[in-house]
Amino acid sequence: MRMKKTILYVALAALLCSSCARIARTGLNDANKRYLDAWVQVNHPGARQTELGSYILEDIPGSGAVAGTSDSNPFVRVDYRILTLGGSVQNANSEQMAKQLGTYDPTYYYGPVIWQRGKGALAPGFDEAFTDMRVGGTRTLLIPGWLLSTAKYFKTAKEYQDNVSGTSAIYEFKLVDVIPDIKKWETDSVGRYVAAKFPGKSVRDSLKYGFYYFRTREPSKGDAFAADTTIYLNYVLRLLNGKVIDTNVRDTAAFYDIYSTGRSYGPTAIKWHGASGSYKEIKFGSASSTIDGFLFALSQMHPHEKGTAVFYSGLGYTYRGSGGSIPAYSPLHFDLEIVDKP
Repeated sequence: MRMKKTILYVALAALLCSSCARIARTGLNDANKRYLDAWVQVNHPGARQTELGSYILEDIPGSGAVAGTSDSNPFVRVDYRILTLGGSVQNANSEQMAKQLGTYDPTYYYGPVIWQRGKGALAPGFDEAFTDMRVGGTRTLLIPGWLLSTAKYFKTAKEYQDNVSGTSAIYEFKLVDVIPDIKKWETDSVGRYVAAKFPGKSVRDSLKYGFYYFRTREPSKGDAFAADTTIYLNYVLRLLNGKVIDTNVRDTAAFYDIYSTGRSYGPTAIKWHGASGSYKEIKFGSASSTIDGFLFALSQMHPHEKGTAVFYSGLGYTYRGSGGSIPAYSPLHFDLEIVDKP
């Protein structure tokens, strides 16, 4: 009888274990992980994995400064291409590649972009990849979707795999520069630009931090505009690489291939500030808000004056940029002309 009970207990235990095996949950990305491992084994058997689980497919070391941690270099400047696992290019910051893909837009910016690193800023698959890279280096990285689709940081690779879903992609990027202090990097860039474009001018000519205004045509009179009056303005906006990205002058738009049949061209009405004298009250056309650097530049002007304002992104679009035309942390160059009412 004791032998029969023992056999029964063993059978029940086996049955329970079998049931446990049947109800064991499959991890969120278990199947995707197996597929990526197999894909790499077939297509890039020499690839190595990072600590979090990305796959370094190709690596050409640079000779410049090392990126290190996000604490030491919180910003990086990069060129990049995004590819599918099949090798098709999905996106790139190259003008030539955009033309090949049929996605080229003459109003867009093409060239190196600035990414902020660290928690809440850059996907962990990227942030980790930069740590041991040097400026000038190029790396091709297969980043699993669970390391691409979140800015949240976990401690282990398994936590990402179990908690985040997303589409995997191959990123090919070149580390153009590392930036320990973004404000200094920008204002230094603006200072060099001013010295090159305006002979005899230097950082000493800054009217406030990161801002310069140079008169290029004398005003018809030196009187300030009356409070609450309306004046009219022609403008041309360009990046420091010379690319014109916006203007209200029809011929200029056509010349730089940014003319749009969907907008009106001609001088824009500017409602001057009230009796308080605050330049921040100036209203540009029908815009609900306007960047600080532009309004401050207008406040320097007088009737029929022409001038150029150059300022860092802290007075512009900061980390947000603006659409596809103005990338994050972009200094701006405005050519401005006060004109008669059209």
